[in-house]
Amino acid sequence: MAVILSHNAPASLARCLQAVLDQTTPPEGVLVVDNASSPPAVLPPPDRYPIPTHLLRSETNTGPAGGYAKALAEFLESDYLHAWVLDDDMVPETACLERLWAMAKKDPETAFVFPVSQQVDGSIGVWPSWCAFVISRQIIDAVGLPMEELFWWAEDTEYLQWRIPQAGYPRQVVQEAVVHHEAIRQGGGIPLWKYYYESRNMLYVHLHVKRRVGWYPRNMLKFLARAVLREGNGRLRRLAVIGWGLSDGARGRLGLRYPVEPMQERASDGSPGVP
Repeated sequence: MAVILSHNAPASLARCLQAVLDQTTPPEGVLVVDNASSPPAVLPPPDRYPIPTHLLRSETNTGPAGGYAKALAEFLESDYLHAWVLDDDMVPETACLERLWAMAKKDPETAFVFPVSQQVDGSIGVWPSWCAFVISRQIIDAVGLPMEELFWWAEDTEYLQWRIPQAGYPRQVVQEAVVHHEAIRQGGGIPLWKYYYESRNMLYVHLHVKRRVGWYPRNMLKFLARAVLREGNGRLRRLAVIGWGLSDGARGRLGLRYPVEPMQERASDGSPGVP
């Protein structure tokens, strides 16, 4: 079953659903979790979309952490054995799922298989994120659901890069499976709430989950440099918000603690936001 999380991105969701339908080996079902979109997400009619598709709406924006926790909980209530997990701004190439499944079926009970992602600037990389990976029911049963308390940022790090591999399920990558990341919610200024959750969750994961320093000092220096140098106005306010995030991260104070403004999709060519 394809599992897609969407928030305020009707055009992007439509492209993602079409790419899922166009697969050389399409999924047997599709679940779309609408994370409090306004207006609510709408599915294509069955006569235009032959894959059985279910829409599950959350009236509260719980971020990617809560959204994917809800989505994978719904997956566990189904009869499907594997989930193909995508953000709504992912457009997989037509053979993506076929190539992922060719690897996954070699050991289906422990399948944890990722494509490579092409970014809008043309760069290609492998990121353990919500980028059209295949995961088995057995793994989710064993490790549980994503930490919805993280709300935004590092929820994929905790779940995909740490908890699942630590439980003995190594990540596999299929270089021939490609997904295009349209990044329709990136661009423009960075809102204060993102500085709060990024600083809080980055510290929390290193301090309370990984319990090791690792790359944290380097990543934190880059983060602080971005906060001070990237945008000219409001530096003191950003630093204050970061300080609040670091304090909460050190103390393990999670959940939705800083107000969040709804995010809007941008056109896939990077032009200003879609109404």
